[in-house]
Amino acid sequence: MEKYRFELRILGHTELSGPNPEAVEALARQPKRLALLAYLALTTIDGFRRRDHVISLFWPELDQAQARTYLRKALYGIREALGEDLFINRGEDEIRLDHTLIWCDAVALQQRARNAQWPDALALHRGELLDGMYPDGVAPEFQEWLDSQRRTMRELAARAAWETSRAEEARGDRGAAVAMARRARELDPDNEEGVRRLMELLDRRGDRGGALKVYGEWQARLLEDYGVEPAPETRRLANRVRAARKGESHETPPTPLKPTQVLPAPIAPTPAHPSLGAIAPRTPIAPLRVALLVGLVILLGTIAAAMFWPDTPWSPRAGAYSMSVLPLRAIGGSQLQQAADAVTEEMTTGLAATPGITLRSATRAQAMLREGADVDQVGRRLGVAFIADGSVQGSATRLRLTVRLLRANDAVAVWANTFDFPAEDLPAVARSVADSVAAAVMRSGT
Repeated sequence: MEKYRFELRILGHTELSGPNPEAVEALARQPKRLALLAYLALTTIDGFRRRDHVISLFWPELDQAQARTYLRKALYGIREALGEDLFINRGEDEIRLDHTLIWCDAVALQQRARNAQWPDALALHRGELLDGMYPDGVAPEFQEWLDSQRRTMRELAARAAWETSRAEEARGDRGAAVAMARRARELDPDNEEGVRRLMELLDRRGDRGGALKVYGEWQARLLEDYGVEPAPETRRLANRVRAARKGESHETPPTPLKPTQVLPAPIAPTPAHPSLGAIAPRTPIAPLRVALLVGLVILLGTIAAAMFWPDTPWSPRAGAYSMSVLPLRAIGGSQLQQAADAVTEEMTTGLAATPGITLRSATRAQAMLREGADVDQVGRRLGVAFIADGSVQGSATRLRLTVRLLRANDAVAVWANTFDFPAEDLPAVARSVADSVAAAVMRSGT
């Protein structure tokens, strides 16, 4: 960073430094101008921004002439603190920041991530973007932009933590790998895939108790906050770890004797009475007969299965292009449950109207899922070829929809996608997702 004249840190506590500390400090005490500087730092790294767009975000209540006047005053105040050459203009309508003069940690994090410099990228994320900053008079669109950028920064930092964890495990330092995985979970706490990755890492390390603890905490959180169970693949992973943990009891060595413990003397066998003579031990005829009978039954069952149930792949009763849509889960707030239900309904309606797709109701599946059934069990019970599920998270103004299409016979995902969109676009997006799911079914149902 030696080549830069100024340094702007906006991840965590906001800090601005430069050659003129007093002027820089005065600028740092003006939230709106500092927010404007941060906005231009993040949005002009690859090009110019139109002034009309900038004033619509920062002075939405003013008319065009007044808003331009306020923008000129704000830019003048920033130049006065940081230098006249800080901004580059293209005509009278476009502006950008000169990124050769100012270093910004949020911009650097994105660049480190693009270059796969994962530890360096993670080190830059000290906290939330523009944490605690609430500029007055900005448009709701600015807050939406800020929420989106905060989510992007957290996701980049989480990915950096996961990649660092993978590298540490490859080096053989599983302790550091677990620490980085936990850091990733802190950065992206609503990501259920991250729960599974941490469980698998702990399991590979031999800490099955830790893996089950992670699962229990996630399950308790989902039940308490949203009234839903973890995803089927997460429950299946927990069952696998739990089964392995139970198996350890057969390998547990006996507890060694303490130094003061003394084994009791062996009891001498009672001598036979002279008048009765020695009693010969009985031959275990009954257990032997039972074992032979069980073996015969197994043999006959195997022959019958080979004759009447040949080794053919499972096929759905409802056809190769049949499916069911499971209720989408709301993650991130109880107010999102209505959005999740709306997406489920829109997808179900759209798929039911798609020619060639046979749609089965998932009403029966809900009870099975509450009882801990996996996706493949649900699919076989419904007799369909595919199962669609997913989740909805976000805020009141912007949503993130994640949808997967799973084969019912083995719960393998054949298609998945994530959609970020304004909340008011939900019906249109849900119909588009239904079309994408239908296309994936038609491609895969062979």
